[in-house]
Amino acid sequence: RLVTAMNNSSSLLLKIISDILDFSKIESEQLKIEPREFSPREVMNHITANYLPLVVRKQLGLYCFIEPDVPVSLNGDPMRLQQVISNLLSNAIKFTDIGCIVLHVRCDGDYLSIRVRDTGVGIPAKEVVRLFDPFFQVGTGVQRNFQGTGLGLAICEKLISMMDGDISVDSEPGMGSQFTLRIPLYGAQYPVKKSVEGLAGTCCWLAVRNTSLCQFIETSLARSGVHTQRYEGQEPAADDILIVDDALEHTWQGRAAVVFCRRHIGIPLERAPGEWVHSVASVHELPALLARIYSIELDSEALSSALPTTDKTADSNDDMMILVVDDHPINRRLLADQLGSLGYQCKTANDGVDALNVLSKNAIDIVLSDVNMPNMDGYRLTQRIRQLGLTLPVVGVTANALAEEKQRCLESGMDSCLSKPVTLDVLKQTLAVYAERVRKTRA
Repeated sequence: RLVTAMNNSSSLLLKIISDILDFSKIESEQLKIEPREFSPREVMNHITANYLPLVVRKQLGLYCFIEPDVPVSLNGDPMRLQQVISNLLSNAIKFTDIGCIVLHVRCDGDYLSIRVRDTGVGIPAKEVVRLFDPFFQVGTGVQRNFQGTGLGLAICEKLISMMDGDISVDSEPGMGSQFTLRIPLYGAQYPVKKSVEGLAGTCCWLAVRNTSLCQFIETSLARSGVHTQRYEGQEPAADDILIVDDALEHTWQGRAAVVFCRRHIGIPLERAPGEWVHSVASVHELPALLARIYSIELDSEALSSALPTTDKTADSNDDMMILVVDDHPINRRLLADQLGSLGYQCKTANDGVDALNVLSKNAIDIVLSDVNMPNMDGYRLTQRIRQLGLTLPVVGVTANALAEEKQRCLESGMDSCLSKPVTLDVLKQTLAVYAERVRKTRA
């Protein structure tokens, strides 16, 4: 209990400091949006993967609906977008004790719309108008259970505004809240409007109690030509599939049954012959599972819209060798342990000179380097790496959170810069981006 309390307190302190630093950088116009091409689906997959275990522990449901017309890619700042969505989702989980949270991603004219809806305590109308004011906190008894700076939503609004977007909220006390953010579809690349071939004419019976889930399934399957009917004990045909959001209470005589389970984390699994369990956090993947059940081959175009952009798990990162460079042995050990938990292979070096020696003898994919070290610091190490013609990603790790430090890292040739202490989530998200880049260069 003491260790848990210490961890919670230190996490809260880190969040408070991070919020204050972000807000001060925004106010002084030192925080910049860094646009690049990214996948909205990948961002959502990262977020749901990070928060699903917490949702399951609270015995809530996390439903994620991504419409088929959502772009495959667009131009924007994925890290800042993820920061905003994560803040909204964290608040939704924090203030919801019964029910569920729904993430809904769709196109709204020239904007990408992301909606976060919960069944939590809600917010009084007189306080909604001040919700995005700096340091404002909702004055309810529930709010007092959760300490913070009151800067989170103010930062969200400013970041979305810097992305040329907007954010709004609708809330009712006792019923829950709904936050909607929109960002422009700059440089959007859309999936080919093509259904999963082979599903047309098949039949799925629905015994789904959650209205939002049922409606999304019906709409999603209709696009692939699947006929859906509400199940009330009818006799199915041999090739029919049953879809439920509760435990199967009887033997299904059709081809297969798909159980949407709020407690399931990960990819769909066949836990018994013809009985599949599916996560409610990835409902948009259902057509791909049905194609698998019917043994239909998916082409690359269908895969791009029907299947998720994979969030690399610990089992699938062992093809990546990462070099950790730090003069402090505890820091090296901590980063190595974090990398191991994410499934990466790892080598370590004491300083820049040692790192160059390791690089000359091993195939390294990504370098994680401390900035300030004796003999050869991270800046000179990166410059030397680039002089040798090596293009592998180099990520700086620094205790200095100022914008000038990050700029100096980039000018030295680094690809990115992380501030200490580096959390597992931040490390996971950052490395996923660069690991994907490395894998593409191998192809």
